[in-house]
Amino acid sequence: MTRAVFKWIGKAVGAGLLALALLCLFCWFYYNVPVHYTNETGATEYKWEAGRFYSKGTEGFALGRTNNDGFNNLLDYTPGEDIDILLMGSSHMEGFNVAQDENAAARLNEFFGGQRYVYNIGTAGHTMLYCVKRLDSALALYAPKDWVLIETMSLDFAPEDMEAVVEGTYPDIPSHTGGLLTLLQKIPVLRLFYTKYVKRSELFSGMADGQYEEGAAFTGSYAESLERLLDKLASESKAHGVLPMVVYSPPLLIDPDGSAHADTDPEKLALFASLCREKGIEFLDLTQPYLAAYDSCVLPFGYSNTAPSVGHLNRHGHRIFAEAAAARIAEREG
Repeated sequence: MTRAVFKWIGKAVGAGLLALALLCLFCWFYYNVPVHYTNETGATEYKWEAGRFYSKGTEGFALGRTNNDGFNNLLDYTPGEDIDILLMGSSHMEGFNVAQDENAAARLNEFFGGQRYVYNIGTAGHTMLYCVKRLDSALALYAPKDWVLIETMSLDFAPEDMEAVVEGTYPDIPSHTGGLLTLLQKIPVLRLFYTKYVKRSELFSGMADGQYEEGAAFTGSYAESLERLLDKLASESKAHGVLPMVVYSPPLLIDPDGSAHADTDPEKLALFASLCREKGIEFLDLTQPYLAAYDSCVLPFGYSNTAPSVGHLNRHGHRIFAEAAAARIAEREG
């Protein structure tokens, strides 16, 4: 009897391990995300494993390999190399949901035709607040010669968060690594299960990275805190000899009648644009380019395996972003 029980247990364990192995094989190609570690350089909160294969089939389907610096670039990074434009932003700029040669940085490099080099340190979770928090370190490390571009999905930041960035108290994004934690994160099926069911279901669909940051209503404290935040952006950019550009990339909402709009507070938009002009920050609003694309039956967000206009920038959105940014740079420089 005892031998039969142990034999049954052995078969159950074997079947379970075989099932786990098959699921991991499937997830290797369906959802395989590198482990991230605290970025000791301070240029970002964290960065991914260097030279690591990744794949995502939860929104569209894309695969590639992080470069030797732990970011999504076609080329490896050589310390001290010439970088003309540094691109910062969230997972939308990170571009793990599109082919590596179709993300915004790759498109910009294509548009510049080798005359300029754009280096991408866009990283999941890095809203504009985190980009400004890490700006000084990023500019010191990568030393772009001309521009720093910061993507943001929202203009609606809480005054206390903006003040925390200016004062240097904005909380870090932790990297949970080491020992067993790192090992578990390297098992693709467990990583997918954690991301979808434990961490936040929104991350699975791409509704993340502060895409809809709930800030305070339009008040004097918002205006004052925003001015201080943009002062920090302008002064640190000037200190490193680069021109800053904030690219507002708002999600489009589809109305019941089939029309589309960006859910942007017009007062905050006007204030943001005005303060940017005042402080020498280029402000690029992609609302109209996105709406024009929609009028041509092209959505900048969403994939064939997601709801329309939901989730991350798709290849059309990355192209529109890059075209508009390249055109504005050309216009600004005459």
